[in-house]
Amino acid sequence: MRIVLVSSGQTAGPFAAELSREHDVAVVHTGDAGRTELERLDVSLIEGQGNDPDALAKAGAGQADHMIACSASDEMNIMACLTTRQLGKAHTTCFLAKEEYVRTFAGGDGDGDGAPSLGIDMLVWPAQMLADKIGKILAVPGATDVGQFAGGQIGLLEYRLRAGLPLMDRPLMDIRDLPPGVLIAAVTRADEWFVPRGQSVLKEHDRVLFIGRSDAMHELAAYFSEHLGEEAGGEIVIVGGGTVAFLLAKSFERNPRAHIKLIEVNAERCMHLAQKLQRTLVLHGDGSDLDLLEEEQVRNAAALVAVTDGDEKNLLCSLLARQLGIPKVITRVSSAANRRLFERVGIDVPLSARGAAMEAVLHRIRHAQVDLLATLGEGRGEVVDIVLPASFPPTALKELRLPPDSLVAALVRKKKAIVPGGATLLEPGDHCLVICKAERVDEVREAFAL
Repeated sequence: MRIVLVSSGQTAGPFAAELSREHDVAVVHTGDAGRTELERLDVSLIEGQGNDPDALAKAGAGQADHMIACSASDEMNIMACLTTRQLGKAHTTCFLAKEEYVRTFAGGDGDGDGAPSLGIDMLVWPAQMLADKIGKILAVPGATDVGQFAGGQIGLLEYRLRAGLPLMDRPLMDIRDLPPGVLIAAVTRADEWFVPRGQSVLKEHDRVLFIGRSDAMHELAAYFSEHLGEEAGGEIVIVGGGTVAFLLAKSFERNPRAHIKLIEVNAERCMHLAQKLQRTLVLHGDGSDLDLLEEEQVRNAAALVAVTDGDEKNLLCSLLARQLGIPKVITRVSSAANRRLFERVGIDVPLSARGAAMEAVLHRIRHAQVDLLATLGEGRGEVVDIVLPASFPPTALKELRLPPDSLVAALVRKKKAIVPGGATLLEPGDHCLVICKAERVDEVREAFAL
């Protein structure tokens, strides 16, 4: 496929690196930042503004299959999509930072699809994606990832194993501690992500992904809350006053029992936030100032969320939070390399706004026929929805020849959720929720003869 990217700074490098392995990629780029990285890749690099019709035409936007506008400028991204629509029939994806633009160009239910009639097929709002993810994780004590599928009937929880948990150091087939209806679906161990088997043994520091019926997942959450010593509720401290921080604080204000403190270094931004937020205590100061944290008794908080624009600042704030004994620390991180560093120094939940957004767009390009429900393990794994056609012959799950590192974790049949066993019969019309490595999606489809 022909894919055109519109970028500025460092925004397109990861996209171009992934897509150029399989596709013909051209990048319309402005600015010196990020150019060196792009020049190392097998891509056509066109110097120019993404809203310049001549630059887009030179990049082949008129003949492209996809155009992804992911520059740092919302206005440039919007104009790039509108101009591309005039040049050809490329599917347009637009990254946006400002809420007013998202509302203007959102189509239908605003679920990420854009308004094709206006020239934008898919909208991506990384700030909202990150705020939603943080909110869900904060709602479950001890969890490092949270998800829900099938209208809330199926839940997903990830925990990092600590010393003393009875799940460790024995084969999965011998574990009897889990509530009925819960599966151990995936494990992240250092830089490795895999789907475990019966003989697999869990180890300390593993991040273990569980999936199952929501009622059983509530029991699992209570089990981990008891063993990890964390409880729901308490004060939330947010360091940073950008869009993610604002969206997160606004969402917590809907809970009348929530107590929120937000620390922002820019005085003018503090005044703006104080006017927009009703129940959040907005503090002017540096979130990495230990004296300020001590004065505000941050050590008593249930969680600290560091979402400034700088990885270094977020890391320092998170390390201070750990030193103060705050049970849960969630940190914004920009790059995969920094994410690994954050985990090595003990930050349990480092999250990337653009990382999750990028994985969603890449899946849409690579596997348009398969619905992506969630990305796992920093994009190494996926939860996909496979719908069995009317021609699918009823087949016992144990007879299905799935590729390695894949698992049918749940079924939805006539709106009813089922956690299957080997003898469960798969039937036409079933929605199969499959957890697999990202590169195995096509093999999974082939296993279902789709």
